[in-house]
Amino acid sequence: MQDGGQSGQPGAAPTVDGPPGQPTLARLTSILGRSAAALLVVGTDHGEILGVTPALLTLLGRSGAEVTAQRAVALVAPAHHAQLSALLGGPLLPAPAPLDLLRGDGHPLSVQVRALPLPAPHRATAVIVTSAPTLTRESLHRELLEHLPIDVALFDPQGRYLYCNPAAIRDPGIRAAVVGLTNAEYGLWRGHPPELAQRRAEHFAEAVAGRRAVQWQETMRGGGEQRVYTRAYWPVFGADGALHLMIGHGLDVTSSVEQAQRMTLLETMVATSVDPLLLLDARPGPAYLTVTYGNPALRELLRQQGLEDVPDSPLPEWPLGSGNRVTITAMIGQLHPSEPRREVLYLPDAHQWLELHASPILAPDGQCTHWAVNLRDVTDAQRATQVQTHVAAANRLALGGAPLQDSLDALLGGIETLNPGWKVALVAAEPDGALQVVGEINRTFRQAVNGTASQHLEDVWAQMDPDRTGLSMDIPDLLDFDSPLPAARDVAPRMGVRTLTQLPLYGRDGQLLGVLVAAHSQAHQWAAPLTDALRRRVPAASMLVEQHLQQRRLSTLAFTDALTGLMNRVTLGERLDRLLGDAEQSGERLAFGLMDLDRFKFLNDGYGHVAGDRLLRQLAGRLEQVCAAYAVPALARMGGDEFAVIVPAARLPEVTAALNAAFDQPFETGSGAVLMQASLGWSVYPDTARDASELHQQADAAMYSAKRRQLFSQVFEASPRTGRQTLTLETALRESLRDGDFHLVFQPQIGVRRGSLVGAEALLRWTHPVLGAVPPDQFIPVAEMGGLMGQLGDWVLRVACQEATRWTGVCLSVNVSSVQLNAPDFADQVRAALAGSGLSARRLVLEVTETGLLDNPARTRQTLQALRDDGVRISIDDFGTGYSSLVSVRTLPVDELKIDRSFVNDLGQDSQEGRESRAIIGASVLMAHAMGIDVVAEGVETPEQAAQLAELGCDLMQGWLYAPGLSAEQFLDWQARWRQKTAAP
Repeated sequence: MQDGGQSGQPGAAPTVDGPPGQPTLARLTSILGRSAAALLVVGTDHGEILGVTPALLTLLGRSGAEVTAQRAVALVAPAHHAQLSALLGGPLLPAPAPLDLLRGDGHPLSVQVRALPLPAPHRATAVIVTSAPTLTRESLHRELLEHLPIDVALFDPQGRYLYCNPAAIRDPGIRAAVVGLTNAEYGLWRGHPPELAQRRAEHFAEAVAGRRAVQWQETMRGGGEQRVYTRAYWPVFGADGALHLMIGHGLDVTSSVEQAQRMTLLETMVATSVDPLLLLDARPGPAYLTVTYGNPALRELLRQQGLEDVPDSPLPEWPLGSGNRVTITAMIGQLHPSEPRREVLYLPDAHQWLELHASPILAPDGQCTHWAVNLRDVTDAQRATQVQTHVAAANRLALGGAPLQDSLDALLGGIETLNPGWKVALVAAEPDGALQVVGEINRTFRQAVNGTASQHLEDVWAQMDPDRTGLSMDIPDLLDFDSPLPAARDVAPRMGVRTLTQLPLYGRDGQLLGVLVAAHSQAHQWAAPLTDALRRRVPAASMLVEQHLQQRRLSTLAFTDALTGLMNRVTLGERLDRLLGDAEQSGERLAFGLMDLDRFKFLNDGYGHVAGDRLLRQLAGRLEQVCAAYAVPALARMGGDEFAVIVPAARLPEVTAALNAAFDQPFETGSGAVLMQASLGWSVYPDTARDASELHQQADAAMYSAKRRQLFSQVFEASPRTGRQTLTLETALRESLRDGDFHLVFQPQIGVRRGSLVGAEALLRWTHPVLGAVPPDQFIPVAEMGGLMGQLGDWVLRVACQEATRWTGVCLSVNVSSVQLNAPDFADQVRAALAGSGLSARRLVLEVTETGLLDNPARTRQTLQALRDDGVRISIDDFGTGYSSLVSVRTLPVDELKIDRSFVNDLGQDSQEGRESRAIIGASVLMAHAMGIDVVAEGVETPEQAAQLAELGCDLMQGWLYAPGLSAEQFLDWQARWRQKTAAP
């Protein structure tokens, strides 16, 4: 009782079948059958005799053969049959009850018995003779309880142990020593928790006060694990009404508790499953094929079919539509009573596919009583598979040269079958600017649409889908649709359809290729499944249409740019080769220019691709006018927003001025007028370039340099070189990255108020063993064009952070290119450099250019904010020379502005430029301070400039007035000297 059958190692119970603490019924009967007590074991359900002890057979004068397999009533006098039934269905160890047993000679034998129900799950009861002419209380204790395989203990009225059987305490020494102890004393001795004895004492008192049995559960640790026991106290009162004896009983129910927990978890899992689960009755009779259980997911599935709850009728009779019932009936016919089944069902009335797993549930006799059915909605997967099949068929036809109509029929096959009443077709924008219907909706629709200007379609979708996201246009009633364009309203009544749904098809360059159209002759038809089916085919349809249009425009596209009508890249290459050949013969100098629009991506993102295309066409027209005026031999669109021009070198200045003037007037985008600017780079043959490849490479470098310097144009100038003349700058950069020819210098930044050293800017320097010292404004553009800026910038960041750890209380400023800033892992690179060097993030300042901030503002803001949250400070370099303003700075995570040196250079001059620079710097300082942003002035070279900057309120200064760029060791020496200088009185 006290130890739950686990105390002591000697005499441990042998292993039996079944869960811990739960012997099989056969073993229990065998154990009881060896008892010296007079008892029999009776099955509770039918009253059959399962076992009888020799002591009882002797008492009754009977043999085992007489009673085995008989019902217990055969051993009881008829007048006491009801008493026997009450005992078999009664509680555990009630008060002794009288019972007349029948001896072998037919004479009754009056005895006193107690009933002991065996522990669950055994449905049996032990009937024990406690009083008979040959039995005593001492024999009951010693002969019955000693062999009883369940925990039993006896207590006196004061709660002291009188007796404890081996099932409760296995160790005989402990079992003998417990007699005379209370639960509290025994628990203290055995090291049990005090609250355990306290609860038992409370239940003891409760049983006495209530004069009834009390039952409870408690948890004890035994055998290295937690065990759960059901405990009970049964008070036995004497004739005087006083407590005579307390019987204690314990039963290990750990497995029952665990089974209940598992059942709860199973029920929760079934109830919360996203897959519909159900039990289908397989027993013959009126309940055959009815659903006996359905989880919430099944009810949700039925609600989608219009049923609010699980019907009581058999499954084939459910009101799910005739097509669905045919499918379900066929499925039921395939269910097997002993084998699981898996299949995919298509419910045509719901346009839905369900994956079915059905497993038979068998009774002990092997008969199937139910099918456990698991359903999973695989509609999306099935539709995707169908689309893949149709796309593959369409692609095979297209690759074989089949007409667009045949490929389109293969792609759209099955849609009209699954959506009765609907007709699907393609309306394509042909190269000649007219619309063409491919497919058959009806003759009226074809006649109304064919030949209509494709510009009308483009105008409609420019308003309906300005961002070109591919949203569908669903029109419930075409006759009641207020189109934004008059042309569309005019043609609507002549189309012969009422409900219309459309999905736009865009090409790889974003142009509108046409629309997929589904039409119904009646108004207000439900189109959601149809729209989804069309949307899945949009990418393939776009590819088919684009391939078709490319074939139609093949001859034109071989020579001209489709958007602008100018030469394309291929034609320009051929023209350039011919012109270079002529120039070589005549000795003429030839200039090749590349022009790229500034912020064109910004315009595309803000106004959309349609507006961008319109602007490019307008620009092409203006450029053609310039080239016609100056007899320019070649003008081409190279792709995107890049144009190329070839002119005689002698006319380079005037052509450049005319090209620049082409941007004086705003461009009309359809969403408003915008002013644009461009960057133009020139390369001259044979001055710096000897062939077309070098012309293109040099013009590209010059264009990038012009963009970087905020100039309209720049002519490529070869840098003086020594050594190997054939060594290209990019090759030299790659060699130096490999060989470590780069180094850093550090220029101090001085606080204006106290004159203290606040920080230093790391500046990259390159000394090539052959080329010598190469200025940054020459090698940085080449590094960016060659894709080396990311590797170079990461090296600068790591080395600079490592060097800054040698400084005390001085911040480090590092320049970051737009290429680095737009890299998706830039923030991780910064964190790695800080972690690798041990430099605090609060000592690092990242200087970004306005170009880097505005190239991709959303990503830039996210990246910089993440670093700023880490403690890194952000500075805008060369502020005032680009496109940003303090208004735009408010939206960015910025801590510092660096005034460009061009403004600082003009300070102190008695000129218009000097006064303007002072005003600009003063206004910038005032507004920056109002937003909590520090201001740094770079390029400070004279005391007069420093004085005016201090007067205007600048926070930090750097320049040759204080120190040039210093090597790492020079900077440490300079730092020590500066501190001594500023500390002196």
